[in-house]
Amino acid sequence: MQKKTKKVKQRIDSKNGLESYLYSLKNTLEDDNMGVNMNFENKKELLDYIDETLDWLEDNPESDVEEYDEKRNEVEQIVNPIMRKVYANDAGDYDEEDDFGDDEL
Repeated sequence: MQKKTKKVKQRIDSKNGLESYLYSLKNTLEDDNMGVNMNFENKKELLDYIDETLDWLEDNPESDVEEYDEKRNEVEQIVNPIMRKVYANDAGDYDEEDDFGDDEL
């Protein structure tokens, strides 16, 4: 019985971790200061993608740890490079040609 309890806890922790990560990203993107560093279309596409992933979470409440972790990795692969470019803009290293195109989402 203890193994099953541990597995359930891991699944819940993985789901909650993904959900927290998505809401954190969403809050960051919705921050007024973020608008200065990211064009509106890119910001909207990312927010739409995050909302789609939140919908997936809602539709898949009983997924296993591996599915939640895989979904988080998918989000990170899309979001992290873009956010690095946005934060590089704060340092003056951003180039308009670095914007991602529709083909990345």
